[in-house]
Amino acid sequence: TMSDTKNYILDFSDCAYIGEVYAVIKKELELPSWCGENLDALWDAVTGMMYTPAKIIIKTAAKRAELRQSINDIVEVFREAENEYGEIVVTVE
Repeated sequence: TMSDTKNYILDFSDCAYIGEVYAVIKKELELPSWCGENLDALWDAVTGMMYTPAKIIIKTAAKRAELRQSINDIVEVFREAENEYGEIVVTVE
C-alpha cells in the first residue's frame, strides 16, 4: 500500500565531485558501502537493494557544470527503474 511508501530526497546541490553525488545516493537510499560508484551498480542497487515502494525526489542543481551530465545519467537510471518497476516514483526538481 502507499502508506508503506518511503520518501527519499537526493539533494546534489552541494556536490562538486561525482564521488559526493554517489555518497549522497548511498547515504539517503541506505545502500551498503561496498555498492559500486557507477551506473551499472546504481541500477542493481535501485532495482534490487533499496527499500520499495519509494518516492525519490532528486534535486539536480550541481555546483559545477561538469557534473550536470553525470547527474543526468544518474537520473536516467532512476527513470528507467521507474518505468520498469512500478515500485518507484521519481520526481526531479
